[in-house]
Amino acid sequence: MKMNYNSYIYGRWIKLGIVALVVIILAVTSISSYNGLVAADQQVQKAWSTVESMMQRRADVISNQVETVKGYVQHEEKVVSEIAAARAVLYDNYSDIDSKIAADEQLAAAGRSMLALVENYPELKADTLFENLQTVIEGSENRVSVARKDFIDAVQAYNTKVTKFPGNIFAKLMGFEKKDYFRASPGAQEAPKVDFGN
Repeated sequence: MKMNYNSYIYGRWIKLGIVALVVIILAVTSISSYNGLVAADQQVQKAWSTVESMMQRRADVISNQVETVKGYVQHEEKVVSEIAAARAVLYDNYSDIDSKIAADEQLAAAGRSMLALVENYPELKADTLFENLQTVIEGSENRVSVARKDFIDAVQAYNTKVTKFPGNIFAKLMGFEKKDYFRASPGAQEAPKVDFGN
């Protein structure tokens, strides 16, 4: 059988074209997957930054507003010192996520304790400055709750990209790993105990 020179050249070009097409598809898929993983990772970091921002806002607001209550409850320095300790951890740039979450929970508990103290001080309960404190604490709690939800959503989107095919292949090759969701402290499932006694 006689081989045609033109068919040999065309067959060679077709093979090269197929190889080039496969390489282009792999390159585009790799770039797209990488960019998607980077974008999702940045979204998680942004969401966590928002959580930290809301926790620090709550620390600032509660600390400032507590000065109002402090005059009425001089002997309740424990609550004030707990707020100060939690605030220090929240402002520490070197604290890890778990430490900041624990400090935030300590701050939230201290804020609830401050509200509970009011029952022992009727003149404080009627004070408009204290009413502002109640409003600020409730608003701060809501903002932190929304920021945590956004963080959880961002982690879910990121983890989905890292585990779905073909993203999981590129994630392993490029060093992207699943991220942890927001975790409440072990005691968070229990209802807080409010003691109005002395």
